[in-house]
Formats: sequence, structure tokens, C-alpha cells
Amino acid sequence: MNRPSRAGLALGLAAGVPVMLIGIIGLVQHMDASPPSSFLKFFVGSDVVHDAVIAPIAGVVGFLVVRRLPAAVRGPVRGALFGSAVVIAVTWPALRGYGRMRAPDNKTVQPLNYATAVATAVAVVWAVCALWLALVLIRERRRRVAALRR
Repeated sequence: MNRPSRAGLALGLAAGVPVMLIGIIGLVQHMDASPPSSFLKFFVGSDVVHDAVIAPIAGVVGFLVVRRLPAAVRGPVRGALFGSAVVIAVTWPALRGYGRMRAPDNKTVQPLNYATAVATAVAVVWAVCALWLALVLIRERRRRVAALRR
């Protein structure tokens, strides 16, 4: 009987618990800046939005990618979709202009065009995907040619 290794759990706990403690300590240290009810709204709201909107969309997109694309190209496309989602999630506050809302008369707050920066970053993600796809397709073709020669 094979027993699962607990090394992954130990590594995850060793890395994750200190990071969570840093977050909790930072939250407690900054309680004077924002009322606890705003933290509660943020955490509960984020959880509801994730479970009701983001996870179902990711599930449907993942299902469609797995169902419609050939097996050889699924990895690069899923990687590019994930990379695009991460770029958009990280840059969402800048795209929405949340900093400008806090200081509307301060022209130095978010002075750049963040939409073009995000579009450029997503384009780089998909360019890397295209290179990855080209390598995968070349490798697949070489395998087929080698199999035909045998």
C-alpha cells in the first residue's frame, strides 16, 4: 500500500504559515488606518466575488480550452490564460483608478495610461505563449516524422 508523502504538506506549511503571520501582523498593526469593518467587508466581499464570479468563469474557460484544443497546445494556452488573468488581477486597482479616487486633485497620483501598460503586458504573455506553441508544434512534428521513418 502506497502512502502519500507528507513532504509537500510540510514544505507548504513551512512557507505558508510565516507568510500568513506577516499578513496578520500587518493587519493588526494598521487597524488604526481603517476600521475593522472595512477589512471584514473586503475579505467577505472578495470571497463572494471569487466564488460567484471568478471561479465559475475560470471553470468554463478551462472546460472549453480542454474540450476544444488539441492536447499538444493545451498547456501553452492554459499558461497564457492564467498569466493574463494574473496580470489583470494585479493591475485591477490601477485600471480602475482607485488611487485617483482617494486624491482627485493630485495629478501625480497614477499619472500614466495603465490600460496600455496592461495591454502590453498581456501581449507579452501571449507572445511567450506563441513561442511556446511554436516549440511544442515543432516537437510534435518531429515526433510524427520520426515515427513515420520507423
